[in-house]
Amino acid sequence: MKAKLTFNLPEDEEQFNVASKAMDWALIAWDIDQQCRDWIKYDNHDFKEVDETLQGIRDIIHEAMEEKGVRFPS
Repeated sequence: MKAKLTFNLPEDEEQFNVASKAMDWALIAWDIDQQCRDWIKYDNHDFKEVDETLQGIRDIIHEAMEEKGVRFPS
């Protein structure tokens, strides 16, 4: 299967940038998720609230992704 996206530049430049940078955005979200995970798992701190906040951020990311029907790149 092939797919082709066509844009009329310069008037569709914003849509073009969104489409062409989608993987970059996915990787940014993945990096944030993984950093929160690492802080929860490996950072030796005594603040339960910090872990709960970080897990809350991860939950928000995952819920938003589920709602939009997207997943992290594999």
